[in-house]
Amino acid sequence: MTSQFRACIIRMERPLPEPNLAKERPMRKLLFCLCCLLWAIPARAGDLELDLECLQEAYPGFITGTETDGNGLVWFLTKSGGRLLYDDGKRKSHAELLENADIEDAMRQPYPLEPERPDLAPDEEPGRIRCYPLLKALYGADQRSVERGIVRTLFGGKIKVRLAAPAAEAFRRIDAAWRLRPTDPDLDSYFSPIYGYFWRAIAKTNRLSPHSFGIAVDLNPDKGPYWQWSKLRPHPLQKAYPSAIVSLFEDNGFIWGGKWEHFDLMHFEYRPELIIKAKKLRAKANGGKPEEAS
Repeated sequence: MTSQFRACIIRMERPLPEPNLAKERPMRKLLFCLCCLLWAIPARAGDLELDLECLQEAYPGFITGTETDGNGLVWFLTKSGGRLLYDDGKRKSHAELLENADIEDAMRQPYPLEPERPDLAPDEEPGRIRCYPLLKALYGADQRSVERGIVRTLFGGKIKVRLAAPAAEAFRRIDAAWRLRPTDPDLDSYFSPIYGYFWRAIAKTNRLSPHSFGIAVDLNPDKGPYWQWSKLRPHPLQKAYPSAIVSLFEDNGFIWGGKWEHFDLMHFEYRPELIIKAKKLRAKANGGKPEEAS
C-alpha cells in the first residue's frame, strides 16, 4: 500500500465535523423563502402592462384604472365601479385553471395566429381557460342580465344567429367579408347550421359555456369534431380545417377551438384581447412591425 493511498484511507475514516446548526438554520430558512417566492411568481408576470393594454383596446372604456391592495395584488377597476383581480399569485393545476382562472391565467398562453398550427403540448389551449369574473362583468352575471345584451344577426342573409352585441358586430363583419369571396359550395357548407347564444353548462362540467355569454359561434358540427366525441388525439382536421375560415374569424377578434389540445373544431369564440395580444407579440418577434388589431 502506497503512502498516498494510506493517507487517503485515513482521511476517509475521519469523522465528519459536526454541522454548525446556528449557521445552517438561517440559510435553510432563506432558501425556503426564496423557493416560496419563486413558486408564487406567475409564468409571465411581466405581462401585466401588456394584458391591460390589450383589454383596454379590446373593450374600450371598460377598464378605467388599476389599484394595488395591501397584499400587493393588482386589481383592474371597471366603469361600473367594480374591480377584477388580475393575478391571485396562486399556482394552479390545469383543472383548477379551468374552474377558477384569474385574468392573468386566462391570458397567459399565447394564441397562435394563422397560418400557425403548432403541435400542441398537453393542456396547451390558449383561450379555453376563461376568467369568469371578467366574462360576467362584460356580459352579465346571470341569464337575465346576459339576455338583455343579446341581439339577432344574420349570416348570408338567411341564417339567424343570436350573440352578445360586440360579438354580433364582429360577426357581421365576417358575413360581409364572406359575401365578397367567390362562391365555394364546399366552404359555404361549413356555415350551415350555425349556433350562437344558448344558456348552458359545458358538457360534463358545471362551468358555464361561452355560449351562455353570447360570445361563441359553433359552425357545422359535421365539419368540426369535438374532443369528447372523437378518439383521435390530435385530430387531423386541426391541421386541415380551412384556413380561409379560421383567419377570417381571427381577423375579427375570434379565437378557434382547433388550436386547443382538447379541441373543439366547430367552435369560434369572441376573445379580442387574445387576438390583440397575439398580434402585438408577433409584431415584437418580427422586429416591431405593427399589425392591425381587430
